[in-house]
This record gives sequence, C-alpha cells and structure tokens, in this order.
Amino acid sequence: MSERDEKRERDENAGKIEDEIEALKAIYGDEMVREEEEEEEEEEGEEGVAMKSSRGRERNDERTKRRLLRVVFSPSAHAILSMDCAFYPSRKPFEIEEMKTPDNFDWDFEKAVRETKDEMYTNNNNNNEVFAFEFIEKCKEMFEREELEAKKRDEKEKEDNERYARERREKQKRMSEDDSKMKAAIFKDHLVSWKHEGDPKVTPLLETELAADVRKRFKSHPIVCYEKCRFQAHTCRGVTTIKEIKIALKLIILDTKVQTATHPRIFAYRIPNDDDFNDDGETGAGKNLANILRLRGAENVFVAVTRWFGGTHLGPQRFKVINSCASQALEAVGAKGFEKK
Repeated sequence: MSERDEKRERDENAGKIEDEIEALKAIYGDEMVREEEEEEEEEEGEEGVAMKSSRGRERNDERTKRRLLRVVFSPSAHAILSMDCAFYPSRKPFEIEEMKTPDNFDWDFEKAVRETKDEMYTNNNNNNEVFAFEFIEKCKEMFEREELEAKKRDEKEKEDNERYARERREKQKRMSEDDSKMKAAIFKDHLVSWKHEGDPKVTPLLETELAADVRKRFKSHPIVCYEKCRFQAHTCRGVTTIKEIKIALKLIILDTKVQTATHPRIFAYRIPNDDDFNDDGETGAGKNLANILRLRGAENVFVAVTRWFGGTHLGPQRFKVINSCASQALEAVGAKGFEKK
C-alpha cells in the first residue's frame, strides 16, 4: 500500500471513528460512553512545556491517530477502547487498553471478553464496517450474566464456608496427637519469619528418606509477571501427612530468590482428615487458595505461591493472579480436580 493510499485510508477511518463515537454517545449518553485523553509524560523546562503544548494542539487539530473511548458498564466495571485510525475499522479491530471487573467475577472473564471481541471481528462479513456498538451490546450481556453468576457463587460460597467450617472442626478432632503437634509446629514456624527457622540446608528433616520422596513430587513452576509484580507457584502431589507439608515448605525457602520475596509462602493443602491454609501476610490469599482446592475437589495436594512486590499496588486483582497462577500449576502436574479436559 502506497503512502498516499495509507493516508487516504487513515483519513477515511478517522471520519468513520468520529461518526461512530458520536453515535455511541447519542445511544448511551456521556455517563456510559465518553472519550479519554491520552496521558503524556511531562518534560522539565520551558522547552518541554512548549513541546507538550505543541503535541496537544497537533492531536486536537488532526485527531487522525488514536482515539480512546471509556465504556462504563457499572460503577465497578469499565473498559477503555483504543481506536487507531491507521487500522480501525478497515483492517483490524480496536484494542482493549484497560479492563476493570468486580472482584467477585471469574478470574478469566476479562480474557473471555477479549476473545469475544476478536471472534466478532473475524466473523464480521465486512471488516470495513464499524462494530463497536455490537461489541458493547455483547459485553453488556456478558457482564449481566457474569454478575448473576457471581451473585450465585457468593451465596453458594457462604453456604459452603459454613459447612466447611463444621467439617473442618470434625476432621481436626479425628487427627492423631502426633499430627496435631506437627501441624502446630508448622504454623508456629511459618508465622514467624523464615529467617528465624535456622539454616534450612542442615535441617535434619530434609535429610530423611521421606524428604527424598517429597523432592520427587515437589515442583517449583515458572515465574509469572503481572504489572511489575512476580508470582511463582509451588506444588506437591500425593501428600498424605503434615510432615510432608513441613518438608515442602522448607524446600521452597531453599531457593535464594524466594528468600527475597515479599510473601515467600502463601499456601493451602488438603490431606486426609485435614485441610488448612496460611496467608503469609497477604490477607485472604491463602484462604482463596484453600477455597479453590475445596471447590475443585482436590485431594492429597499442597500448593503455595510466592509473591515479589514490584512497586505496583494491584489491589484485589492480586488475588485473581495468585489464584490463576496456582490453578495453572496444579493443572500442569495433573493434580486431582485439576486434570486437563
């Protein structure tokens, strides 16, 4: 495509986008659909201010580059769409620059929305036709369905938690005295910083035959990066005793990288006659992992997630990332309840 053709296409796209945005505002109103200004880094000095002002005039005068559109589905849910005049709507769909969903939505809901956008554009008989209206309507349906499902999940989770608390009390009554002492030791050691546990490399527990067997079933998974923060899952299958969990926790901290983490060992487990969790300072994270294990019917399994804070506060989104990281790791090792379909 020649430079002249590209400019003509860009100008045509800009006109279509302008018309589309105005139509969307008329349909939904400014409260639901409104334009966003792109943020620019400020440059120091008078020259920097002049350059910024010049760029602002250029963007406002031409408006033939990117247009950002904020679509608000509810007070706690929105999406920011990026319409690039070099491509949209003639050659590819707009991009979803940002998406925020309520905390109780399914962790892969945002992924489903993005996939729906791409699928809609691919199935469009004429890609020269704008389709933001159809996308927004489809998203509204998806949000409404997910809100209903989330409400049902919350109600079910409340009932399940009450039943789970009763069952847990009964299981703990059936625990042997030795297991009860070992469990108390785990949580006593864990709640105190790992640095006070002594040198893990010379811990007698790691020199036993049981430790050698646990090492074969233990796995530290690849690190996942999200918004400058890092997460790493650790799993152990075939766990049946508290002592094996103690060994797994010590194996995690042998990694010198884990020793630098903000939250080294957020964990949960399910073994015969017992299941429990630890937040490791990330309040609610361990409980969420325990809920996943319970809801998926996992058995004889231990999972932990290490989190390194990267300077970006993720808010409730961090729980979705931790849950996703743990679930994918459990699927990778084929843990019961997480078998790949």
